[in-house]
Amino acid sequence: MSKKRVKMDSGPKPRKSIIRGTEPNQSDSPLTFDFLNRNWLKGISFRDFTNKLSSETMFAEYMFEIFHKIIPTIQSNWNEIVRSQGRGSWKHCHPIAEEKLDFVINIIEQIHGHKFFESQNAGPSLWQLGFTQNIRLIAIHDYTNNNLIPVFVDYHHLIHPSDHFNQPDYNRYEFCPINMYS
Repeated sequence: MSKKRVKMDSGPKPRKSIIRGTEPNQSDSPLTFDFLNRNWLKGISFRDFTNKLSSETMFAEYMFEIFHKIIPTIQSNWNEIVRSQGRGSWKHCHPIAEEKLDFVINIIEQIHGHKFFESQNAGPSLWQLGFTQNIRLIAIHDYTNNNLIPVFVDYHHLIHPSDHFNQPDYNRYEFCPINMYS
């Protein structure tokens, strides 16, 4: 007598293939940044979000902050950042909140195209990383290789807007370095 197999429905299928949560580092190598995705500096306007800037001067100031302050601080403190998950000294460094995930993925698709996540390695986790009141680097942590892949910059802190810190006139900004220099 043979047993019939019953196919179990595992529920609704996820819209995107992003693994949530922070996985343990599976690499002995120190944290590195992977800049192969060239469009991570692209400026777009999408719904209530823009990461366009007012001028080349603003772009230069923000790039200095990203490369002189944010990236070195992340590399020096990554293990502590992962452990704290947005608490204590690292309150602006945490995985993207579940309620913001679809919005952030839509921004990434506007910048990189709809096939972007299909080319990523197994086990990525989306992070927001920042240390000042405004600039947030949005990156994928590929824990299998212990690297961060920047996907865009939220210069104006609009993923998690604040009436106290955000200015209402960001929509007038038009500067995009990719459009200007490529």
